[in-house]
Amino acid sequence: FPFAVDANATDVGDATETRRASSGHSMETHGYASGGQISTPTFQNNTTIDKYPFSSDANASDVGDLSQGRDRTGGQSSTTHGYTSGGGTSPPFTPVNTIDKFPFSSDANATDVGDLPSGQEGGGGTSSTASGYIAGGWAPGTMNNIQKFSFSSDGNGSDVGDLTVARNNSQSASSSTTHGYTNGGNPSGNIIDKYSFSSDGNATDVGDLSTIYAWGATGQQV
Repeated sequence: FPFAVDANATDVGDATETRRASSGHSMETHGYASGGQISTPTFQNNTTIDKYPFSSDANASDVGDLSQGRDRTGGQSSTTHGYTSGGGTSPPFTPVNTIDKFPFSSDANATDVGDLPSGQEGGGGTSSTASGYIAGGWAPGTMNNIQKFSFSSDGNGSDVGDLTVARNNSQSASSSTTHGYTNGGNPSGNIIDKYSFSSDGNATDVGDLSTIYAWGATGQQV
C-alpha cells in the first residue's frame, strides 16, 4: 500500500512458506520477515529469514535462518542489520529472551548477540537510529515493560520503562525518528502508547485506534 495517498493494499508476492506471527524488518532496498509458526502438518516454530525487493513486486526468497525457531517475536532494524528479539516456542509455550542479529549486506544466518532481561512473547518491536526496543508481551502473564538494546555493540538489553497498560497478542508497533508507538493488543484493545527514544522512561497514552485489535478468549480477533 502507498504512503503518498490513502488506498487499499495490493497482493504483490508471496513468502517462501505460509506462517503466522513473524517479525518484519526493513533496509533501503528490501523488506524481511523472520521466524513465525507454521501449522502443517503440526504446529512448528520457524527459523526462516525471508527477503523481498522494494524496487519490483516479487516473491520472497529464503536467505538464512534464526538461531532458534520461535514466533511472536519483536522485529527491529538498524541501518546495517535486522534484529529478532524475544518471542516464544510452542507447544509447549516457553518464552524466549534471545536477541538475534542478521546482516543486510549479505544473505546469511542470524547470530545470537545478547539476551533481553526477561523472555517476552508477543511484544511490539520498534527501532531508533541507535537502539532496538520491544514493549509488552507475555512471559507468562501480560507484561507492560519496555526493553531496549544497543545497535552499536552486541550485548544484553535493559528494562527502560513501562507501557500505560500491560498488553500482549495482536499488538502492532511503529517508529518515528523520535518515538516508538505500541498499538492495540489484549486486553487494552485500541490504546496507542508513545515512548521517547531520546531518554528512557514510561510511555504515555496519546490516542485510540478506530477499531479494537486483540485476541479474544475464543482465539478470534475482535
